[in-house]
Amino acid sequence: MIGFYLLIAALSFLALYFAVKKLTLNIDENKLLEPIKAEIYPKFCDIIDEEIRALKEGVESGKFELLESEKKEEFLESLGDLSRELTFIQTMNLSKKNDSIWQGELFDFLKELENSILRYLKNAENLSDTLRERLMNAFESLKA
Repeated sequence: MIGFYLLIAALSFLALYFAVKKLTLNIDENKLLEPIKAEIYPKFCDIIDEEIRALKEGVESGKFELLESEKKEEFLESLGDLSRELTFIQTMNLSKKNDSIWQGELFDFLKELENSILRYLKNAENLSDTLRERLMNAFESLKA
């Protein structure tokens, strides 16, 4: 009789253990798959625009060296165009709560910005890596 009660207690314990384990795995999985709040994307666009302004100021002040000095105005115009494009992306997507749309458009935009930096600036790889790191940190802080 005692053996029967021990068997029932052991089976109950195992059932409870696996139920709790399954529940915690589901909670962890849902937390990992939780979508990024769409409200952070306009703020992230503002941060990117600040970085573009800093690039413009750096070129104008001579902080950043151009591959070809005669293309300074062309690069500044390119940065202005990118800033306007970013504003367009931000404005057109304000009402959209779809993360994949925001992420796709911002990924394409950041690739375009990086290509522009690589095309016009000396030491562009280091500058691009630094910019990417700052933007990644800013995005992570917005998500928190």
